[in-house]
Amino acid sequence: MALGMMTKRFSALFLIIILNGVSLCLPLFCESGKWTIAAQKFTADNVSNEDNVNSKTAEMLPSDILEKIGTAVTRNVMPEEQFERTKYKLRTERQSLFLQLSAEYKKRDSLVLANYSDYKLKTALKESQKKITSLQEKITANLDELKKATEENERKMAAVANGDAELQTQESELNKFKNLFKKIFEKDESLIQQEQISFYGNDVSKLYTPSNELKELAVTDSLYEKAVVNAGINTLLTGHYSKYGDYISVYVDMYIYPGVRKIGSVAEVGSVKELELITTSIAMQLVPVISNSLPVELVVAVSPQEAAPKTVVYIDDVLQKIESGKLIVDSGIHTIQFISEGYKAAGTTYAFEGNKKYFIDINFEKPKSGFIQVELKKPLNGSLLMNGERAIEVEPQKSQIAINGKEILGEFVAENGETAFFYIPHKLTFDSSNVIINPKPMDRMAYIDKRRKIMYTSYSIFIISLIPTFYTLANFKNNANLYANNQIDYETAKNWQTASNVSKAISLGCGLFWGYELVRYLMAANSVLPQKAKASKNSEFIYYTPEELEEIKKRNNTVETEEISNQKDGETE
Repeated sequence: MALGMMTKRFSALFLIIILNGVSLCLPLFCESGKWTIAAQKFTADNVSNEDNVNSKTAEMLPSDILEKIGTAVTRNVMPEEQFERTKYKLRTERQSLFLQLSAEYKKRDSLVLANYSDYKLKTALKESQKKITSLQEKITANLDELKKATEENERKMAAVANGDAELQTQESELNKFKNLFKKIFEKDESLIQQEQISFYGNDVSKLYTPSNELKELAVTDSLYEKAVVNAGINTLLTGHYSKYGDYISVYVDMYIYPGVRKIGSVAEVGSVKELELITTSIAMQLVPVISNSLPVELVVAVSPQEAAPKTVVYIDDVLQKIESGKLIVDSGIHTIQFISEGYKAAGTTYAFEGNKKYFIDINFEKPKSGFIQVELKKPLNGSLLMNGERAIEVEPQKSQIAINGKEILGEFVAENGETAFFYIPHKLTFDSSNVIINPKPMDRMAYIDKRRKIMYTSYSIFIISLIPTFYTLANFKNNANLYANNQIDYETAKNWQTASNVSKAISLGCGLFWGYELVRYLMAANSVLPQKAKASKNSEFIYYTPEELEEIKKRNNTVETEEISNQKDGETE
């Protein structure tokens, strides 16, 4: 093999190994951190003596809230929060360095009082001064790092305010290829880091309990902050509750560490018997605060033009104002509804991701108005209900109702109370539409139950019929073998063959009967679905003036009143 060919193969193999190594290492360098949330036991406001019930309530409330929050939430860690962590770390480091510096100064001062020779004293002082100088340089470097971090935080917060999520630099394709291996282990500098929510001790039921020395201190005290940070907690839920009779009010405050800053407060009132609803409501209100949702920009375009000036927007049932065709909302799941006078309302529910722009085009439609007439294929006594309203019987076996351009779900109610559902598809819901239906009112649940029982009975008969079939078939085969060996006579073998054939025929008939009843049962179960109306080809839409419709209504009401009166008289007699 040529040397050049070997060199190329080894080069390709080396490149594959490098790329595979990079693909294995990348998850390690891209692994996101954890944002730990904890809660401490709540306190009762109007209880002097803490009994067992109040103690359980004080522990159950925070645990239930944490459980409702769950671990699926992701925290957007802003540069300001990242800076607070850096500042706390540097401050802790400076305090430690200062304590070491203080001890070193005291140690140096004590050398003068010690019984040392001049040479030994000079050497000891020189060594001590060297340590002091090193500590002073570390404190100075720490302060310089704090200054740089402060400037960097201001720059990043300004970038976030301008809507930039990442610090990006433009590179040519050639430079990107050149820097492929140079930057292979470098992460993109993201202004906003995402951290997955985790619980203190990885257990929602585990509450943070401060030591006895900290119990009397406020959660904003520096000593309390130090203990919380040392416990690896990023945010702490505190709360208190009041209970009067069957009702309870719960108040929850959320503090972020380090920096000890209150980032949210929630209050909820409800029944003691429905604590589940209270904790769920509190958790739902805390989730946006925990996730630190970024704003979302909605660009709204309305058509037709004449509908735009009259358009109002409701987001989560709250009226919003559109400025220059734009809306700013928090990220998360929102229900948006657009309403314009004279047009059909439009809306949707969507999960909006933060720091993004969404374009929403609203095409308002004029509501379709008019009347539709429904004809019965066969004469039936009863009434028609469509979209929750009773239709007007304009002719025998023909009723009319107003339409709004949507599909119509209707129900025919017979005089004996039995019903039959039907629906009119969207393409037939236009003014002057004439449709026909063939309702079959019945007690469908009783009918389905009847067909189910018959089907199971036929199945049982079929299974039972298989017993003699298998028995006679086995005996026939056995006797056929005996006859082949001249051990029995022909008539015996023939009788078993006949018995086997008869049994198989009976089983086949039972199987067919079971299959038939199974199909009937499935058809019965399917009968609960509404029947689809069809366009009527044998008759036309009959127009009535408003006065004629009003007269028909009065006549129908009179007939109904007389029927009800006759029924009452009959019952009285």
